[in-house]
Amino acid sequence: MYVGVGYSGHPDTEQAGTNAAHRALRMAGRNDPDFVLLFASNLHEPGYLRAVVASVVGANVPIVGGSAIGAITNDRFGYTGEQVGLAAVWMEGAGFELYAKGGLIDNELVVGERLGLSMAKAGIKIDTPTILLYDAINRSRGDVRLNLATPLLEGMEKGLGFLPSNMVGAGLQGDYENNEGHQWVADATVQQNAMLLAFPHGIRLDSAIMHGCRPAGDYYTVTKADRQTILEINGQPAIPFVESQLHPALPADAFPFFMIFGINRGEEDGDFNDDNYANRLCLDIDKERNGIVMFESDMVAGTRFQIMYRSLDLDYIPAKVNALFKNLQGRKPSFAFYIDCAGRAARYGTERDDAIVVQKAVDGRVPLLGIYSGVEIAPIKNRPRTLDWTGVFCLFSEEA
Repeated sequence: MYVGVGYSGHPDTEQAGTNAAHRALRMAGRNDPDFVLLFASNLHEPGYLRAVVASVVGANVPIVGGSAIGAITNDRFGYTGEQVGLAAVWMEGAGFELYAKGGLIDNELVVGERLGLSMAKAGIKIDTPTILLYDAINRSRGDVRLNLATPLLEGMEKGLGFLPSNMVGAGLQGDYENNEGHQWVADATVQQNAMLLAFPHGIRLDSAIMHGCRPAGDYYTVTKADRQTILEINGQPAIPFVESQLHPALPADAFPFFMIFGINRGEEDGDFNDDNYANRLCLDIDKERNGIVMFESDMVAGTRFQIMYRSLDLDYIPAKVNALFKNLQGRKPSFAFYIDCAGRAARYGTERDDAIVVQKAVDGRVPLLGIYSGVEIAPIKNRPRTLDWTGVFCLFSEEA
């Protein structure tokens, strides 16, 4: 596996696509990649951008990817709305597989099952390295709704019989205004789609979760919920209950895109372990029902959780990145892919951008491509979980 990455923040789509593609090829010192990973903001017209990139890398080269609020490479990053990030990938004869299914709106479970059945037919194994990408935003009714990863994963498990233990992924989002995005699937430009990129035996994918959150106190229990909306906590209406725990520090109107609940997949009474937590971010509040609307639908009645606070200390990141490099056991690192929640950008009040810390931690050891996403997916205890306000650092390696 050989990779070159490119970045551009040029507002002109032709310039942005051309510059990013040429930089990737120059970095690799090669032409004719086996496929291209391409991510771009909604400010670039997707069909035209694809055509521009194809004119540089080759008309028959599959282009895979889609919308992203911003992009990250080894020495550049941005999320102002004009970014294009690209990785040209040579598989050195090893090959790859791509599965895609459309019709995602209100149909996540079925789409997931169809993906899973395709994966089963192709012989996907539990240890097959996989990247799942799906369109996160649904504006079909005019308002902002989310396509949910939880039923998508449930459907995949139903169709395949299991979930790959090292699957990572992203709910793609192309701007901070929550407009619908797009995906590139080989030679097509599509919307409301889910796709899975699978790598062959010999390629390994290791990942590390970057939460940057810690529990603020005790465990609470969801006692009533309706899909994404938590209606009761500990038998009380959700909004006043949470306000009573935080008053006056955080009123309900400040919950969206700030309030984080943490679900501990480890032992409740054990020492805090960041790797065991799946964090959930508040999307909105339902004042009529005193409900708290989350990004995912898995906080059902009986779910135990803690309120989390965001740590501004990013010093934990280099240690996690370095641990992946140290644990390769003689394998050759080839490529790093960073899936970063768009809410972690400094524009949302963090002291500094974690992209800078990740760039310094990678230190040029491998080509790096990162994207700013709406939802993240990574394994917790060898099972893929949906995550919010999280960075997922992925390191690809191969036998030396």
